[in-house]
Amino acid sequence: MASLIGIRRRIRSTKNIKQITKAMQMVSARPFTDKLRDILSRVAGASSSELKHDLTNIRPEKKILVILVSTSKGLCGGLNVNLSRGFQNFAEGMENAEISVVTVGKKARWVLPRTETTLVARFDNLGETVTFQDSRAITSFAMDSFIEGIFDSIYFAYPKFISTLTNEITISKLLPIVAVGDDPRVDPKSTVEYKIEPDPEALVKKLIPYQVEMSLYQAILEARATEHSARMVAMKNASDNARDLISSLTLDYNSARQSQVTSELLDVTTARMAIE
Repeated sequence: MASLIGIRRRIRSTKNIKQITKAMQMVSARPFTDKLRDILSRVAGASSSELKHDLTNIRPEKKILVILVSTSKGLCGGLNVNLSRGFQNFAEGMENAEISVVTVGKKARWVLPRTETTLVARFDNLGETVTFQDSRAITSFAMDSFIEGIFDSIYFAYPKFISTLTNEITISKLLPIVAVGDDPRVDPKSTVEYKIEPDPEALVKKLIPYQVEMSLYQAILEARATEHSARMVAMKNASDNARDLISSLTLDYNSARQSQVTSELLDVTTARMAIE
């Protein structure tokens, strides 16, 4: 019969796997988000010059807001360190702009450099399982700030989930929504045309805010999936290292113990010979 400790370990391991698989299931919605971005980029670049939205206004990038999505817990290896490095590289490339930051995740405060950036908001308590409704508070803040002209453009930085063992620090533009010809993520050679009902203006009014919300929600989900997988890999490496260290220390202990026993036997034998 399995020991209670062994059963508890299996339960804890199964819960960790469940967190990863659930996050990966949500990440599988990425093709929907990418396709929605493609459609709206084409609609934003339609031939009608009257087709405008407050979230498509392009302005010189003097004031930039970066939504920095980090982990909520530690023990994730170098994930947050890599996120910090990626953010600093981005900031250095925008040296002529004033950069402000919104942090998502409790560990994001350790990612920020001490100077050259301004923290304007923190979202630390989204919970273990982030819902779409939870993330809307962040996107509402971002969209309102952009429409009011507080920021000229808004980016989001997060660890993009590639596989259980691989992730990529990604910084993408959230606002403004750009036309297809200006968006490097959309293939301009594609000749797909969309028949829009009831009209392009109604579609833009409804779907552009939704696309912004979905893009950020997708980034948060991928960051959570990356967090769980990075923690699993880090803990596995730590367990393997601990096992190797225990084996090495056990060998050293047995060797030292054998030397001690041998020395004690020699002392006993010498003392007996001396008595005889």
